[in-house]
Amino acid sequence: MGCVMIGKLISAFFNFLLTIVMSIVQLICLPLNALFNGIFPDFSGKISTIQNGLNTAFSSISWAVSFIPPMVRETMLFIFTIELSMLVIMRSTHMTAKAWKILQKLKFW
Repeated sequence: MGCVMIGKLISAFFNFLLTIVMSIVQLICLPLNALFNGIFPDFSGKISTIQNGLNTAFSSISWAVSFIPPMVRETMLFIFTIELSMLVIMRSTHMTAKAWKILQKLKFW
């Protein structure tokens, strides 16, 4: 009974200690996190707009799309996904390089 109580006490102490450490790390990283959230655009809204537009466009011509074989449709969707991913990655890399140049010019350190 005593060993179980000591184990729970030690576990609670380490959980409390790690919570304190994580709070301090989050507090230190808060300005950097806010900087990156402000620099990089939110693509979720744009992707939703594209998806809604494609759904609207294809809803009226779904009978014509059904003539395209499923393998070709899946391949086209895969290619479109790759192209969109490359665009997002290139844009993010460009913005990261731009942010890094700005940070280099500020010279905090």
